[in-house]
Amino acid sequence: MSGVHGLLARAAALGVLVSGLFGCAATPDYLAGVAAEVSRPTTASAEERAYGRRLGALIARDGLERLDKAYGIGPSLLPDDISGSELGKARRTLAAIAEPAYRGEMPLAEPETGGDRKFYRDRWRVARQTLYLAPPTADSGVAPYAFSGLQAIRSEIELRSIGGQPFRLTLACDGAVAVEDKAGSRSHPAGVPFTVIGGDGAGESVLVPSDVVKRCDAMADFDGRRRAFAIVREETENPRLADFDSRVDVCRMPDPDALPPLERAFYGARWLSQTCPFDPGRPALLTGEVDGFNAKVEALLGVPLSAAFLRNGDPEAPLDFSRAPHLALIYVSYLDIKADFSGRVFDRLLRYHARQGATIRVIASDVLEREKDRAMLQALAADHLNVQFKSFAWKAPNGGTLDEVMSEYYKVHHSKLLAAISEMPGRSVAIIGGRNIHDGFLFDEPVDLSRYPQLQQYGQRRGLTLNYYSNWRDLDLALHDDAATRSLAAHLSTLWHEDAVTHMVRPFSLSVAGGAVRASGSARHFVSVPYVDGRALEGYYVDLLDAATRTIEIVNPYLNLTPALEAAIDRALARGVAITILGRIDLTGDLGGSVLTELNRLFVARHADRIHIYDYRDPKVILHSKMLMIDGRFAIASSVNLNNRSFIHDNENGIAVLDPAFYRRMKAVFETYRKASVPVVARDVGLGWRILFSWRQLREAL
Repeated sequence: MSGVHGLLARAAALGVLVSGLFGCAATPDYLAGVAAEVSRPTTASAEERAYGRRLGALIARDGLERLDKAYGIGPSLLPDDISGSELGKARRTLAAIAEPAYRGEMPLAEPETGGDRKFYRDRWRVARQTLYLAPPTADSGVAPYAFSGLQAIRSEIELRSIGGQPFRLTLACDGAVAVEDKAGSRSHPAGVPFTVIGGDGAGESVLVPSDVVKRCDAMADFDGRRRAFAIVREETENPRLADFDSRVDVCRMPDPDALPPLERAFYGARWLSQTCPFDPGRPALLTGEVDGFNAKVEALLGVPLSAAFLRNGDPEAPLDFSRAPHLALIYVSYLDIKADFSGRVFDRLLRYHARQGATIRVIASDVLEREKDRAMLQALAADHLNVQFKSFAWKAPNGGTLDEVMSEYYKVHHSKLLAAISEMPGRSVAIIGGRNIHDGFLFDEPVDLSRYPQLQQYGQRRGLTLNYYSNWRDLDLALHDDAATRSLAAHLSTLWHEDAVTHMVRPFSLSVAGGAVRASGSARHFVSVPYVDGRALEGYYVDLLDAATRTIEIVNPYLNLTPALEAAIDRALARGVAITILGRIDLTGDLGGSVLTELNRLFVARHADRIHIYDYRDPKVILHSKMLMIDGRFAIASSVNLNNRSFIHDNENGIAVLDPAFYRRMKAVFETYRKASVPVVARDVGLGWRILFSWRQLREAL
C-alpha cells in the first residue's frame, strides 16, 4: 500500500506534536492530520482506499475522544464555541473521518481483481520499543538489536539498564539520531560518535533515529565491563519479516443479507479485527495441565518434557535440544509470565532459539509483574538483543475521567498466544486459549524452588497479593497448519506494532464482496482492543447470542456481564433458547476472589430459575476455560472472560469455528466439565454487596 508523504514534514517535531494533543493547545491537529492522510491514500486500488478509510476512521474516533477530553469539550464548552479556531477545525476533521466508526455495521467494500493479500506501508504510528542494557555474561548473544520503523512517523528506542546500573553508551550511526532525556533533545549527525549516560537515577533516555538510519555501532560500558553490538533497522535487516508484519488480508465474503443469522454473525464485516475465514485443520484440544504445558514446550524443544522431569521439579535439569525445530519467529504473548518452574523452562527454551538467530517477541502485563518476573524477562532481552520484551502498560488520555485514570492499574494485556514460525513445512505451531505461563496451570502444589533464589517461591496466601498460588483447569488449542499458524502470528503482529502513544492497533483484514460460504469447517481468529475499536467484541458476542435458535453453552469462570450481553441473554431466553453455563462460582484463590465470588452469585441469583447453571465442584481447582458454543455447530475457544473487563478494558483474542464436527469435540470437553459439576443452588447476595455492585465504575473494573 502507498506511503504517506504529507506527514513527513511533521516527523521532525513529532515529540511536540504528540504532547500537543494531550495538553498543548498549539498543536491540536496532530491526529486529525494523521487520520486525514491515512484515510486518503495515494493509490489506484479501491481495496487499499477502503482499508485506509477504515484505519483512518479508527484513528479519528480515538483522536476525537482524546481531543474532547484534553480540551474539556462537553457541557461547559460546546463544539460550536470553538468552531472558528484551529482546534475547531481539527475537531471537525476528526468527526467527519470518524463517522463510519460509530456505525454498528461495516458494509462490504467493492472487490477488485488481484490477490487476497496486500502489504500496508503507510505511516500512521509512533513506534516505541525498549533496549535493555546489561554487562556481558557467559550467555550474551551476538545478534544485533533491531528497531522498527515500520509504518512509523517516528521511531523511539528507550534505553533501560537492568537494575538501574550506570552505563555509558557510545554510538556511531549512518544517519542523524536525536537523544531525548530530562535535559531536552540533542541531535547527532551521521558518522559522529556520541555518548549517552544512563542508569542510577539518570532518568529515561530515548534514541530517535531519523528515517535514513540503517545501522548504529554501539559500545555499552558498565564500569569497565564492555559490550559491543549493532543497532539495525528491522525492515532493512529482515525485509521478509517486515512484509510479514505489514500483511493485510482481503476477505471475500458472502452477501450478508442471504445468510442465516449465525452465518451472518460469523462472516460479518465488523470493526473487530479478524482474520479471513480459514481452514483450521484439526486443532488439538489441550485439556490436561501437562498436555497444555508440554504442547508449548514441544513447539520449541521438538519433544515434550518427560514425566520424570516434571516430577523432579528442577527447572535447571538438562534439556535435549537435538530435535528442536529451526524457528524464524516466536511470539510469547500472555497476561502472566512468571519466574517459576514454568517460566524458567520457557526462559531456557527461548535463550536457545535466540542463540540460533530467531526473532523473539515477548509481551506480558506490567501490573502483574513482580520483581523476579521482570528481572528474568529483562535479563533475557538484555542477554539476547534479538529478543524484544514489551511490558504492556496502558496510559489514560490527558483529561480522562477518574475511572479511566484508575484503569491504568488494572487494564491488562490478555491476548494469549504462543506462535512458533518455522521456514520448514509442518514445523510451525500456534497455541491459543486461556492458560498463562504460571505453575498454577501445571502443578497441584507449588514447586520447591528454594535452591533458586532468583525464582518465585509461592505462598498459599489468599487475598490481594501477586504472590498467590491457585490451581487452574483450562483449555488451549494447538494449530499445526502452516497457513493457519502464520495467519495468527501475523495478526498478533498488529498488536505488537501498536501506536505507542494511543495504543491504536491496525486492522488485520478488509472484507469485500464476492465470496461464498465455505463448504467445510471454517475458523476466524480475532483480536479485540476495546478502547480502540469501540468495544467491537461486545457487539460480536451480542450478535452471536442473538443468532442462537436452540442452544447456548458456556464455560467461563467470571459471570459479570455487560448490560448489552445481559440483554442478549434475556432475548435468547425469550426466544426459547436453552442456555447452560458451567463455572466455579466460588472463586476463592483467585486474585480478589471474594469480590468475584459475590459477583458470580449475583448472576446466579438473577438467572438460576431460567438458565441451567452448574458449579464445578473440585474445591482445589478453578475452572478457567473460556468456551462459547451455539446451536450444535459453532464454538469459540478464547481468552475472553464473561466480565466487563474483557469487553471494556483488556485486549483479548480467540478462535471462532463454524463447524459441527469441531463443535462435537468441544462438546465432549463441555460434558467432561459438567460431570464434575453440580447444579447451582441460588443464594441471596447481601444488600451491602448489591449496593457496592450498583456502582458502575466498580462493575466495569471487575
